[in-house]
Amino acid sequence: MSPDGKTLFATTKDVAYSWSYDPETGDVDNRKALVTGMANTAEDGHITRTLLSPISKPDWLIISVGSQSNVDVSTLSVNSGKAQIRAFNVSEISEKPVVFHDAGFVLGWGLRNSVGITEDNEAQLWSVENSVDGVMRNGEEIHENNPAEELNFHGSLLDSSPRGNYGYPNCYAVWAADEIPDHAGLQTGDQFAQIENSTVNDSICSERYQPPRISFHAHQAPLDLKFDGDGQAWVAFHGSWNRAEPIGYRVVTVAFANGQPKEANNSQSAAIEIMANPDLSQCQTACFRPVGLAFDTAGHLWMSSDATGEIYVIRKDDGSGVAAFTSDAAVSGPTPGPTPSGSSDKPNSASGVVVSGWLMTAMVGLGMLVYML
Repeated sequence: MSPDGKTLFATTKDVAYSWSYDPETGDVDNRKALVTGMANTAEDGHITRTLLSPISKPDWLIISVGSQSNVDVSTLSVNSGKAQIRAFNVSEISEKPVVFHDAGFVLGWGLRNSVGITEDNEAQLWSVENSVDGVMRNGEEIHENNPAEELNFHGSLLDSSPRGNYGYPNCYAVWAADEIPDHAGLQTGDQFAQIENSTVNDSICSERYQPPRISFHAHQAPLDLKFDGDGQAWVAFHGSWNRAEPIGYRVVTVAFANGQPKEANNSQSAAIEIMANPDLSQCQTACFRPVGLAFDTAGHLWMSSDATGEIYVIRKDDGSGVAAFTSDAAVSGPTPGPTPSGSSDKPNSASGVVVSGWLMTAMVGLGMLVYML
């Protein structure tokens, strides 16, 4: 929905549409095709599309399109229109829709499948990345704990500087460096190559591509990302499907200060668990699986679980919201972080936050279940 609440947006796997919306009556009309040319033709292609109508740029529609396969070499070209995030000024689109790979402003590419994208309270764009499956290193399987899932920074939406490449399909983020053959010098958050040669190697990955701002344990499948009114990030992890021991299936926070995560790029403790399944051995079939996140005006966090058909409300045990709520993204305030340019500088680590006393209310049909963590 647009920031003024008067336009709805939705997509098929190929076309993004808008509708005029009356919030008083709920009526929609005037369907208009805005962007086309997003379809993935491969059977294993990523067909979901994430849309964002940012508060700081109300005329923009930001669209994330994933890769056409697990390792999609066509995405080495930005003109492929795959594995990238683009912004389109919908006020400038006439009756004829624009083609995704021919139009818009590239906010990042080399992004395998960034399902969660959002604007923070300082008009900066962030995404969470689902990284590659079945990864090898110089012919050796290292899939269980590598590569890392990613929290990526895309700079200020008020900045028109060109954005960078985040590495896919050449380079991936390290989670467990000691499980990677020939890992000398690598640490969590660095980029590594599957096969090292003169064309692609760890040095080239470090020099040419933008690393994640924060890394998460492999295969957790982050599907959504939201910022609360205090500027803290919340991430929904759908959970693994192809790992020997299940992982994910939880909602976490990442502590921020001055528009950036408090933890350093190489941290393995940035994710603070808020809500999780008690027995991961029962996942995938008997666990909630977080998908979408949304804050209401009281600061409560709503979370959907597709596997169980439930909607959860996360709030403090006194019934108040988990954090302050703000309806406006800041367009000024603390100095935003620099626009991503491939730098691998690592800021100093800072202490995390301690979270306790949350109340989860699971709304299942007409019933209501209450859990205390």
